[in-house]
Amino acid sequence: MKIKVTLTFLILGMTISLPTVAIPMPPVPTEPIYFEPPIVEETEDIYKKSCVEIDAAIRAIHPYRYSYKPKFGQDRYNTIAVASVGINGMLSAAFLGYSSIVEDKEQRRILGVEQQIAMLQQVKAEKHCFE
Repeated sequence: MKIKVTLTFLILGMTISLPTVAIPMPPVPTEPIYFEPPIVEETEDIYKKSCVEIDAAIRAIHPYRYSYKPKFGQDRYNTIAVASVGINGMLSAAFLGYSSIVEDKEQRRILGVEQQIAMLQQVKAEKHCFE
């Protein structure tokens, strides 16, 4: 009985006397989880442009509305990664996470271009272009 009590106090004393190390916090993401796109405001330079110049600006950025990357579910590399999760799980899971992040960035890029086009179309409407 005396040995158990002594051993308990010895273990307790060792755990208390060990140096404590703070666990660093993981980095906080700077982008919100639910993305709220910023509103694109028109500037005086855009209002100074003619209707033909505004239409040319829309035509110039219109091809950037499209994504040439396959969707997450249609990408064959994602299918291979899902199938191989059992074989090399960490690598496949990391690839799926990376692929998801790339898909999200692509959708945010397209949304920004669409907002820019919508703003230019709004300016065209306010200027009564091509009536």
